[in-house]
Amino acid sequence: MTTAQAITVELFADQLLAQPLWDHQLDFARSLARYRVMCAGRQVGKSRVLAVTALHEAFTKRNATVLLVSAGETASRRLLEECAAMATASPLLRGSVLDDSKSQITLSNGSRLISVPASQRQIRGWPVDLLIIDEAGFVDPEIWRAAEPSVIARRGSRVILSSSPWGSADHFFRQLWRRGTTSPDDQVQSWHWPSSTSPMVDQQLLAEIQAREPADYFSREYLAEWTDDAGAYFTTAELEGAVAGYEYLGVGQLPASRPTVAGGIDWGMARDANALVMLGVLDDCRENNRDELTYFIPHLEAHYRMPYADFIKRVVEVAGKYSTIRLVSETNGVGAYPTESLRSTMNEDWQKRRNEWTGRDGWVDWTPTMVTGVTTDNRRKASGFGQLKVLLQQGRIVLPRHPELLKQLHALEFEQLTAGQMRIAVPDRAGHDDLAMALMQAISTINPYKPWGDWYAREERFLATDTEWLTAGNGTKIPVRPQCWPLREALQRAPGRDKSDGW
Repeated sequence: MTTAQAITVELFADQLLAQPLWDHQLDFARSLARYRVMCAGRQVGKSRVLAVTALHEAFTKRNATVLLVSAGETASRRLLEECAAMATASPLLRGSVLDDSKSQITLSNGSRLISVPASQRQIRGWPVDLLIIDEAGFVDPEIWRAAEPSVIARRGSRVILSSSPWGSADHFFRQLWRRGTTSPDDQVQSWHWPSSTSPMVDQQLLAEIQAREPADYFSREYLAEWTDDAGAYFTTAELEGAVAGYEYLGVGQLPASRPTVAGGIDWGMARDANALVMLGVLDDCRENNRDELTYFIPHLEAHYRMPYADFIKRVVEVAGKYSTIRLVSETNGVGAYPTESLRSTMNEDWQKRRNEWTGRDGWVDWTPTMVTGVTTDNRRKASGFGQLKVLLQQGRIVLPRHPELLKQLHALEFEQLTAGQMRIAVPDRAGHDDLAMALMQAISTINPYKPWGDWYAREERFLATDTEWLTAGNGTKIPVRPQCWPLREALQRAPGRDKSDGW
């Protein structure tokens, strides 16, 4: 046994990384179970122990491959970044890092830590010594079926699944966690880490939070327990049924044809994020066998503590990569001035790009993007989320497997007010609603009045005949790499036109 192989994970964390593990983390990191399954609440050190375990595997084995997968590309890169930060901060380990990029860390012993998004295409084919799937409850079972075989070709290979509580009873994460809890053995072992597990948590404050908050919220967020849908506006079944693990290109990879979209914006303040969600009409080549349009989200992003001026520049950049018909931006709260500034900046950008193309050959769609300011009140939210709920139930919208968006939508609660109106909101205790609200604003651009049957009869097939398809839980089909139908009329409803329904 070489010197590196003799280093235990406890010694590795303590001496090489200067990141001593807590007792509950050590119990997890020392386990020799083939499958380790962790369901965790807030602030228990989940990411820390995953990063330490991944680095220990790579450092103590020559030519080892550690594959990091998460439900979203951003999340998988975040875990790799934590690994890189630990390695480069350690004087004893820093010299072992030969390459440190956004998707891979290579050590001098030939071992690699590779981060990939939850994509069958990018996961298949890797022979893996350690497979780590973070936020596994949000990962498509088909992704799991593509990832699990990666460990069968390496002797002694292992799997780690970690997540907050999410997923139906038949989801692979919940099933394996239950097995490792009720019948732990050398093959599967489970850990349940409520927030009280962490030695850093203020137990008295935790008890006060439990006393004042609803039981379902505290159980889900702090006790790491699966809860039912009591009080939730969108049920777990509605959301999970609409989710598919499709790939959406970054704005730097969009085709020159500039996909047709509309967008919604939610402005953050203090603890909240600035959020942008784009909505497009799905080019499904009539695979869904209906005469009504299906929608999907080709792009979304949220930025915490980003100055408004920087976020406005980012929105203009993203909108310019698409053929963006309209951006719907809330003006109540802090949104009035940023919305006006965005409108002015967007017009200046449009004039500049149009002038640059003056006199050139070829036709370019430089139709200006409308920036529509709206007041978000109870009627608007009831109308917008009501329309989204119908689309979900009809199977006419596909959501990305984006944990933060799904959590926010599921956290929306409804309350019937005495005046007959309905209040829909994410309670402050439950976290953020930025992406959910931005999606609601984008939904408001959908034109529900025009019959699309004649257009369907005339439409051309834009996708290749060998396109790879995914199927959401509710049966709706979407290409692995979806495209937008250039049907501007479908996203040209003017928010605020129909006072009777809150728009």
